[in-house]
Amino acid sequence: MATIDLQQARSGTADPLFRRLLSAAAAAGGVLLLVVTGYLIANTLPLWAIQSPLSFISTTAWITGIEQADGTTLEVYGAAAALFGTAATSLIAVLFAAPIGILGAIYLVEFAPKRIAIPLTFLVELIAAIPSVVFGLWALGDLSLRIRDSIEWWIASTVGRFIPWLAEDPGSPAADSVFRAGFVLAIMILPMIVAVSREFLRSVPISLREGYIGMGATKWEAIRDVVVPTARVGLIGAVLLALGRAIGETVAVTMVIGNAEGIPTSLFLPGNTVASKVTSNIGEVISEVQLSALVALGLALFMLSFVISLIVRLSLRRFTTIKAIS
Repeated sequence: MATIDLQQARSGTADPLFRRLLSAAAAAGGVLLLVVTGYLIANTLPLWAIQSPLSFISTTAWITGIEQADGTTLEVYGAAAALFGTAATSLIAVLFAAPIGILGAIYLVEFAPKRIAIPLTFLVELIAAIPSVVFGLWALGDLSLRIRDSIEWWIASTVGRFIPWLAEDPGSPAADSVFRAGFVLAIMILPMIVAVSREFLRSVPISLREGYIGMGATKWEAIRDVVVPTARVGLIGAVLLALGRAIGETVAVTMVIGNAEGIPTSLFLPGNTVASKVTSNIGEVISEVQLSALVALGLALFMLSFVISLIVRLSLRRFTTIKAIS
């Protein structure tokens, strides 16, 4: 009896301590987020002294300290082109990788025999761990040319006739392009989507599948009407995680996007992203304002990621509410 009372006393003491530890760990994440945000904002103040945030977001030019005839120095910093390239490459990557990744995860969970599913799962996880510089070297050497001569050529020769953003000069295709950078990103984030989606699909109780099939549904109908809707939040989370990697990817994108200034008139022309812009210019910083401009790019990238995540979460909540009402 005394032993039981002692254990209860220890449990009563440990539970509040454990709660405090968990609360401190959760608060640490929020504090870290505030510290990073505060650092970014504080280090952008020199830029805001000569240029407004609205001008920075809407301007496409990036002019770093050009001395003019009257002796003044011209400095104009714009994030519009880099933000466009970031959004374009990330959207291309998700459009290619998300459906293929989710379908691949469904195959591994629902259809693949165990002797095939196990090695394929291991292979997917192995590919997900490959450093981005390896993908960049592959794209720089061989993949970029293959994409240009196959997918890009087909899109430009069909859809590109009607949509200027997908047009390309067949006689002199660009050596690098925004589309190729997005396609390389799609290859990089595909294993992540497959791996994370697979775990959420596996977590769906098998009783739900069996109950629906027992009512006369086929296996495909059970997947469509039960498995995927039940794992919907996890699947969207997998895409969001992959989108986060695509938005912040640096090395591979820098190697194949061309790092050209301005917003390209076609996705098959060179451009730049926020990450590639910072990487290409960080070694040339010679003034406080230039460093502040690069930090402002990082802050813009942070806000872009936050806005995209917020929109997806609000859309998901609204969709869930509508489904519950119906």
